[in-house]
Amino acid sequence: MRLSTHILFSAPLFFAVAALTACDSAPTGPSLTELATTQSDVSSDAVSIKAIPPTDLPPEGSRSLFDHIIKENGALPYPFEQLIDLVASYDAGERAPLTLLIPDGRSLLKGQADFVQPRIVVAANAEPAAGGAELTPIFKGRLFLGFVEGADEIEIISYNEAAGRFEFQLVKDYREGGVPRLVYAKRAICITCHAGNGPIFPTRPWEETSAQPAIQQAIAEARDSAGPYHGARLDNKLADAEAFDALTDKGNLIPVAQRLWLDGCGASGAGNLCRQQMLSLALRYMWDPAAFTPQGPEITRLRELQAVSWPEAGIALDNGDLLNRNPFTDHPADYNWIDWVTSWFGDGRHVASRRQMDQDTVAAFEAQPRLRADVDPLTPRLPRKTITSSDLDAVYALAQMFSSEDRKRLEVLSEYRFEVLSAALDKLPEEAWEARPFSRVRFLQRLHVALGVQAPGFCCSDSEGMSAPLVAGAPPLKISEGSVLTHFRTYCFACHRGNPSAKLDFMNGESEEEVLTRIQEVQKIRDVLDYERYQGTDKAPRLMPPANSYQRRLLDEARQAGEGHVQEMTDTIPGLFDF
Repeated sequence: MRLSTHILFSAPLFFAVAALTACDSAPTGPSLTELATTQSDVSSDAVSIKAIPPTDLPPEGSRSLFDHIIKENGALPYPFEQLIDLVASYDAGERAPLTLLIPDGRSLLKGQADFVQPRIVVAANAEPAAGGAELTPIFKGRLFLGFVEGADEIEIISYNEAAGRFEFQLVKDYREGGVPRLVYAKRAICITCHAGNGPIFPTRPWEETSAQPAIQQAIAEARDSAGPYHGARLDNKLADAEAFDALTDKGNLIPVAQRLWLDGCGASGAGNLCRQQMLSLALRYMWDPAAFTPQGPEITRLRELQAVSWPEAGIALDNGDLLNRNPFTDHPADYNWIDWVTSWFGDGRHVASRRQMDQDTVAAFEAQPRLRADVDPLTPRLPRKTITSSDLDAVYALAQMFSSEDRKRLEVLSEYRFEVLSAALDKLPEEAWEARPFSRVRFLQRLHVALGVQAPGFCCSDSEGMSAPLVAGAPPLKISEGSVLTHFRTYCFACHRGNPSAKLDFMNGESEEEVLTRIQEVQKIRDVLDYERYQGTDKAPRLMPPANSYQRRLLDEARQAGEGHVQEMTDTIPGLFDF
């Protein structure tokens, strides 16, 4: 009663202050649509642009780490906590990746997230078991996920080892009963915020995230639960956000490392000598950082080689840090006094009233209230520094492209003598130094051979055995009424349409007729749908959809209800003696 009386008698002053607050809006940054049509500040004839083209789809013959993970495991796990578990399975100790919750953030899907369904961000920190015959992928700083339940969508930033770039991907229709589609996003849209072509993240004290007690409390109250959300903890500490930030910083160095390697040294020819000297010093630094001295004839030689082709404007180290923002106090520039009043007496769920469930994600984003320019990720950020030809950043950047396990491998192969490794580096063929994206795997394989041992394999280099990548915006398959494809869509498309594995992607196609034709060519479908023969036997695991999947549950319910869906699908496949 005392609170309401105070508000009643203070109303004129209260609303006057609110009105002044609404009028005193800070300027906003450029729109996403404007930035998406802006040309890159990197010259179109730069070596890096030719070697690493900024296309939506990955360069031919290459795919993202995420694609390789899904291919290796056969399908995209659902629900999201199972995807988190899959990433954890690549760690030797099966540690869960870093997760944070962001209910009121700055992503493209900010309008679909709130305190009831906060955005989940994931940073992979897996360290695969060492000592195997094959090279292991590096996860730290190379794989990030963002899941928004309200949008039925996962955003993915995943490194492409062969192409030397991060890929921006989406999983669409990621929901119970949905048909998830893994596609490549429109790159021009992504790099409006991710200007460095890599991950971005706020700075300390990360007040948008569940590392802050106020955010934790608001989520717990809105959800009536302080427990995990889709496998993501709510009891985060500041150390979790700090570790997440460190991984994004690590990832943000990779694109500039490629520019230093390519643009810093220039085209093949004179540039080859520069790249050889650059990597030689990077390996020396990686071998023993404490003993490395940034001076001497080798350093002088690198600076001379870099000076030949270094861009006049220098090479920018893009800034992946966003200014900290407190969603409770730092409102959008066009935040009105009604929102301000409501925020004082609500539980934070007033944000949900702004949700734009528009199929056009960009249009939905543009419809959201604009942030102040200084905290808006669309506002161009000054680079952290501009690297010149006299700097040694290339040495340090290339060194961090290798893992500690890589260093141990090279130590053993070189009998712990750097001069042996250096001699092996000199044996590499001229083509190793051409103006191609730097590949840690390619150089490790070449060094193994130069040191007299067989080149190790690697799971995730090329696109052999993978289906064609899809770009966002491609229309879903139109299925006519009464078509048997309705059943295949319900029970099978989740694994067999848009799967990165070409072997499993046999229900893909642009038309109903094409998909039906491809299905009819797969005789094995008859076998995996033969419930009468295999149910209850030791052959039951071969039945599809997979046991414990959502699609299997639907099929079991249909069978129990006497629906003839299995028979209709089986009849689609010509039998051995069909004429």
